[in-house]
Amino acid sequence: MFPASLIVLAVILLVVGAGLFFLVSFLMARVLLMPERMEGGRAMLALQRLTPKDLDLPYEETFFTVRDEWAARRGRAGATLAVAAWWIPAAHNAGKCAVIVHGYSDSKIGGIAWAPTFRALGYNVLAIDLRAHGRSDGTYSTAGYWERHDVSQVIDQLRQLQPAATRQLVLFGVSLGAATVCATAELRQCRDVAAVIMDCPYSDYPSAAMTHGDALGMPGTYFQRLGIRIAERLSGARFLEVAPTALIPRVACPLMVIHGADDLFITAHDMDSVEAATRSRPAELGHTDYWRPDKTHHVLALRTDPGEFRRRVGEFLEAALRSPLPDAPERAARVEASSRLGEG
Repeated sequence: MFPASLIVLAVILLVVGAGLFFLVSFLMARVLLMPERMEGGRAMLALQRLTPKDLDLPYEETFFTVRDEWAARRGRAGATLAVAAWWIPAAHNAGKCAVIVHGYSDSKIGGIAWAPTFRALGYNVLAIDLRAHGRSDGTYSTAGYWERHDVSQVIDQLRQLQPAATRQLVLFGVSLGAATVCATAELRQCRDVAAVIMDCPYSDYPSAAMTHGDALGMPGTYFQRLGIRIAERLSGARFLEVAPTALIPRVACPLMVIHGADDLFITAHDMDSVEAATRSRPAELGHTDYWRPDKTHHVLALRTDPGEFRRRVGEFLEAALRSPLPDAPERAARVEASSRLGEG
């Protein structure tokens, strides 16, 4: 038999080890939920700009007040969030508007990189800060789970404020923003969304978080999996419910997906999964396009070849907007039919 002192030591070591395991996973969860904000000196160092003026773009700073669904689910029905945004008008208003949504740990300062392209195509632009990013309120970033409600409310208010400038509404997002605009369009059943463009969407947030963690040298798989579970527990989010691979086949409006073939943060397997989901969309959901440019890193298709990016996005939008939006009952029927196909 082992001496009692060795048994006690083994128990102590097990308890300490379990505690450290949980602590490391908890800290990883906090990193996932609370990204560093892209503002001020960090933004100037990383992006060399602070406002649309630095890109010679006219703009108006605004804030939208939205109901905080996360707080409402916890009995605080009156809780609100301020969502920061920039309104960037087109040179000639043609009634078209692109809502640009940035990626994880970025902000509208990063998102406006795509604003000149959309303005050149004749679009007004609204660039927003997601919750827990930039100058918007919020504590936790939740992979689009709660953000889709925020963006949907912003769209409602934007269309009331700018009815003549938002007759045709396009949602554009990069990475986390791509997942968010997809989830927003699905939440609204695309009732007033003319098209969705997703630049470098991951297949699902847990997979993306683990790939990113591996690239940064974070602790192994078991730590990461527990960290993701803790993040869901703390935030009340269910990450797989807003997985792009689950929602892309259900978005009842024209949709375009862009992936950089040399993306370090999204594996080839995940890209293949997103591509398969995109190509599985029935024609009834609207025009669909998938583009995977070579020698292109994460969300850098615009920088790699600006002319080709503008051409492809312009051709997609021209095709997408060529047909009038179906009415609400027809859109509901499309969503239901697509859901049945997915279940099959």
